[in-house]
Amino acid sequence: MGVKDTVVPPNTDCHHFILEDDSANLEKPYGSIFLSIPTVLDSSLAPEGHHILHIFTTSCIENWKGLSLKDYEEKKELVANKIISRLENKLFPGLKSSIVLKESSIVLKEVGTPKTHRRFLAQDNGTYGPIPHSIPKVLLGMPFNTTAIDGLYCVGDSCFPGQGVIAVAFSGIMCAHRVTADIGHMSSGLTSFVMEQLTSQSG
Repeated sequence: MGVKDTVVPPNTDCHHFILEDDSANLEKPYGSIFLSIPTVLDSSLAPEGHHILHIFTTSCIENWKGLSLKDYEEKKELVANKIISRLENKLFPGLKSSIVLKESSIVLKEVGTPKTHRRFLAQDNGTYGPIPHSIPKVLLGMPFNTTAIDGLYCVGDSCFPGQGVIAVAFSGIMCAHRVTADIGHMSSGLTSFVMEQLTSQSG
């Protein structure tokens, strides 16, 4: 979502997690809200005078099945507006209707659902990313880069360390390290680069 920068206070943090009620609602549909504002770290990501709000919440694809196109679009708007209202109440007064500007601070809004993730990201049932099925559900239960087939490697959010931009980039670094080591061309320069990346990500 694109918003006018007047609605985001100075020195706002990049990441936020909102849970108005107790933890019982944590995994319920729309029970919690995750928010990232990348433009507080890099203003060049949006036009001057604006911020990007990346907002996501919990939902499952079953809640979006069996709807006509009209009902689907209406439900997207309804859910999005409720989430925006919660953000306005908790973090950004005037997000929907600024008293000073006498207009909405929102200039761009794109709404996605699990069906959107399934269509454009090819995620099973539109999930945000895979979660290990082993008990206990820990990251080390996820597959690493190697496979049982010689020369075939895995990389991405289905591998350790999992979902998210940083984790996927980390998976790519690990896979590059594994491939170059396996073919015997691991240079000292690449080794140093990989170790620097591993150290910076773990910190």
